[in-house]
Amino acid sequence: MEKEQETRALLRKKFLKSILFAKDKEVVFNLHENTTVLGKFKSCDYDPVQILVADLQTPSGTINEALLRTSDIISYTVDLPKDNTT
Repeated sequence: MEKEQETRALLRKKFLKSILFAKDKEVVFNLHENTTVLGKFKSCDYDPVQILVADLQTPSGTINEALLRTSDIISYTVDLPKDNTT
């Protein structure tokens, strides 16, 4: 049971780091019904049940601010910054 708790804690920590990394970055959301939308990740609630997105580009047009339900999201992608230190 302790190993399971450690695993859950590690997954939660990684998830929270990904949320912090995504803040104010362009994110591609893959939704159910084979829909893809693009927007700027702003924040999410504690659970997280909803994600606040700015300048959401949808097939129907652009929405200034929108709440996406996490139950509608299959995955999201954030581009990593390029490392120019070579």
